[in-house]
Amino acid sequence: MSDEKAPAGAVRLARVAGVPVYLDRTWLFLAAFIAWTGWQAGRDLGPGTAVAYALWLVVGILIAVLGHEVAHALAGRLLGFRVHRIVATLWGGHTSYDGTGITPGRAAVVAVSGPLANLLLAGIGFVASAVLPWPASEFAWSFFSMNLLLAGFNLLPGLPLDGGQVVESLVWKVSGRRDLGLVVAGWCGRVLAVLLVLWFLVRPLALGRREDLDLLSVGLALVMAWILWSGATAAIRRAPLERVLRSVRLGDVAEAVTVLPTSTPLGEARLHPDLVVCEDEHGRPTLALVGELATDAPPSAPIGSVVLRLPDENVVEAGPEDAVDRAISAMATSRVALVVLTQGGRAWGMVSASALEAAAARPRARN
Repeated sequence: MSDEKAPAGAVRLARVAGVPVYLDRTWLFLAAFIAWTGWQAGRDLGPGTAVAYALWLVVGILIAVLGHEVAHALAGRLLGFRVHRIVATLWGGHTSYDGTGITPGRAAVVAVSGPLANLLLAGIGFVASAVLPWPASEFAWSFFSMNLLLAGFNLLPGLPLDGGQVVESLVWKVSGRRDLGLVVAGWCGRVLAVLLVLWFLVRPLALGRREDLDLLSVGLALVMAWILWSGATAAIRRAPLERVLRSVRLGDVAEAVTVLPTSTPLGEARLHPDLVVCEDEHGRPTLALVGELATDAPPSAPIGSVVLRLPDENVVEAGPEDAVDRAISAMATSRVALVVLTQGGRAWGMVSASALEAAAARPRARN
């Protein structure tokens, strides 16, 4: 199964093993930059060859990125995870999947599958460069180089890179704590970000070699350092939520709900002390009353007129004693910070991101 809802601003390219593959519109900026770089590199070979080389680089990068992400998706599917989508973006690519039940070993397998796919593609490019005539051999060599570079970069030991996920899995396996793995791998990612800046910007200045300050290389290094630092910081900040996964049950963070028909007058609904959810025409609790929207509504208005329709994935079948990981996964997938909990299809509670964050903060307050 996969998530059919397309990300905003993306178009679907294909479906691989049941997983939809999308191209985000921001990738067009990356394509334009790659095309310009290819033209600059091939213009001495003649206009026709330069155009062909520029187009090939765009296609080659897309194949490399999607091959990397498809490998992640296939590994996730083989391990029994529900993969939602693959998206190619300005920053490369992303594979979204439900990691419920993940273990250190499974996380490492999913992580290394992407770089391994790029190494395989690099091997194909290398062989092709040896057997094809010029200029096709040059095109194949560039395909070999880009895949080798992508594999090597992603294997660097720091989050949010695949190598960082391997570090996280190792620490998680040894310590039994995924939150510690996130912190360690996150700090490794921050160190990598600083090293990039030191190597491409500070080193030439310190050595007095300003001629080595290539603006393009420095700009790319700063962008990659920012991506690494941001992703690493996000991982470090996610660590408290992982502590919640280990110690908090849904019953600890859920608020009680009352199920009412959508035709119920708002004045009557306000008399209930619990949160109010509504069922749609199929009996599915996909509607949640939002108080802010109901402030100015008259008491006679039906509650169906002042509700927020929740995505299907934000209705989670789970009981009070279950872990909170499925609720967190649903919020992360849909980017909607509310989840309705059901048992036997009947709503019994609602969990919000703020409740989870409060639960995550409590262990820190005691330390």
